[in-house]
Amino acid sequence: MTEPAAADELKTPIRVEAREGLRVWVEFDDGVSGEADVSDFADKPEFACWRDRSRFGRVRLNLHDYLDWGLGEDPWEAVIDPDEIYSRITGLSIEDIYPNWADPKEQDDCDEEATNVLRVEPREGLAIWLEYRDGSSGVVDLSHLAGGPAFVGWKDRAYFESVHISDYGTVQWGDDLDLCEDALYLDLTGKTAEEVFPVLRTLSADA
Repeated sequence: MTEPAAADELKTPIRVEAREGLRVWVEFDDGVSGEADVSDFADKPEFACWRDRSRFGRVRLNLHDYLDWGLGEDPWEAVIDPDEIYSRITGLSIEDIYPNWADPKEQDDCDEEATNVLRVEPREGLAIWLEYRDGSSGVVDLSHLAGGPAFVGWKDRAYFESVHISDYGTVQWGDDLDLCEDALYLDLTGKTAEEVFPVLRTLSADA
């Protein structure tokens, strides 16, 4: 096992492999890698799929960097937070990994679910109407994105109006185009990332 990087840097897995028994090997972007025993999850109903050993072996990383055994059938059927795996590999507690996050004031200030998008609807032109869990709602104009090659599909009005919320909570068109719900929230509310996610203020100050 390699040594962990500086505290408070987000721990992002970049590779995952199933190993013997109910163990996974994970490599993180800060150089930490190693095996973690996840057998204690096996008794939970959502991990019943592991009874099929071939299913356990098909673990992947989903769009939110969770270890995922959903295989596209149900993307949140069986997932494990990467921070939990990082903790098991290094032997560090979550508080040790992210010491500044343990500040109760920071936790109170940041509602992770506030930027969860609940509804999305197409509007005239290249605009969408959004409603978020914290009650924020309104129209966001996306016309500034239309010139990019990734957005040529929007020339088809029916395609643009197919906008929906993906299984991962992003705002999505078709199977291959999505926009981050957090970024859209910032556009809608006019807030900065530091205002919505106070922990970023700490990370910036420590940089």
